[in-house]
Amino acid sequence: GLIVVDRTVGGRYENYLTPEQEVPEKALPYVWETCMTMANQWSYKPNDHYKSTRDLIHLLVNIAAKGGNFLLNVGPDPNGQLPPPALERMEQIGRWMQVNGEAIYGTRPVPPYKVGQVCLTRRGDTLYAICLAEQGHTSLPSQIEILPIKTVKSVRLLGSATAVQWKVTREGLSISIPESVRQSPPCEHAWACEIEGGRIE
Repeated sequence: GLIVVDRTVGGRYENYLTPEQEVPEKALPYVWETCMTMANQWSYKPNDHYKSTRDLIHLLVNIAAKGGNFLLNVGPDPNGQLPPPALERMEQIGRWMQVNGEAIYGTRPVPPYKVGQVCLTRRGDTLYAICLAEQGHTSLPSQIEILPIKTVKSVRLLGSATAVQWKVTREGLSISIPESVRQSPPCEHAWACEIEGGRIE
């Protein structure tokens, strides 16, 4: 009834591997999860430096796009309480997942995994393209280009009731984001598009 990871001895009883404090450059051919601290240390340290919510969400998306799990470590203080910066980030990640969770939970990796600022995941016949915000940007770009995707049936921006415009050209899929959505985006840091019938070439 146990799940075992042994960092020193591989073999038939090792259920998964744990890249520590890093994300692999590409999908791994076995079950894995990235183990990473939210701050600098595994244990509690007063005034430790915490990764930003943007960076944590981008890490989550990159890991999911390569087929991994994200084990995010937070060290409780001497009273057993989680530090306020950690709680703040957890709440913000939770709000992001409420909008975009279907592009993360239960998905599988899709080569080439990432094209520019766009990460790809798949659940069944549905593709998800998750556009990572550029540094310093708080709104979606006006155009999202996903070059390898062809034969698309429909495109929907998660968290938004406003239709997006899209077209498939010889180069791939191009999605146009309405100005009203850009002015009032459904979330921060990264935005996911559901793509029905998409095929990777």
